[in-house]
Amino acid sequence: MPRLPFSTALSWRERLVGDLTGRVLEIGVGKGENLPHYRRAEAVWGIEPHPERAQAAEKKARRAPVPARVVIAPAEHLPFPDCSFHTVVSSLVFCSVQDPRQALAEIQRVLEPAGQLIMVEHVRPATPGLARLFERITPWWSRIAHNCHLDRPTLEILNERGWRVELFERRSVFVKLRAQPGELHSNP
Repeated sequence: MPRLPFSTALSWRERLVGDLTGRVLEIGVGKGENLPHYRRAEAVWGIEPHPERAQAAEKKARRAPVPARVVIAPAEHLPFPDCSFHTVVSSLVFCSVQDPRQALAEIQRVLEPAGQLIMVEHVRPATPGLARLFERITPWWSRIAHNCHLDRPTLEILNERGWRVELFERRSVFVKLRAQPGELHSNP
């Protein structure tokens, strides 16, 4: 995996999740690479649609510094009650969810009203020429890279769905942001 451009003395994973508190849900936990970096959370639940990756994440969850559990589920159908989490985390995964609008509706449903979505993602390039190139490459790329869409307009989808987005950093195709839900939309 390429190194992210968000450089400090701490790893980008530590900076992303290390200071989060309360009940946290991580979307697409993968093999659990973020789990060792949670330090202050009350508890962390990770969802992962792929059983093999979920199994690897569960091993890391058992050694995590905070209580952690992994559940096999897609982001579009979260198996949790409404208002279950203080924070939802998404790191380099939103490009590959099947239906980003439905995933955002589910995230909004499981977040407490004052909850937050924290993301580090790659998104559709802002430069028109590069955006067109990514559009052409994406059909091929998504077949070999676990459904990764290089041209996913995540920022636009968040805005379209009424999320209040605070962009912390954008470098090339990478963004780091916090978003809070706007009013609930009945149609994903």
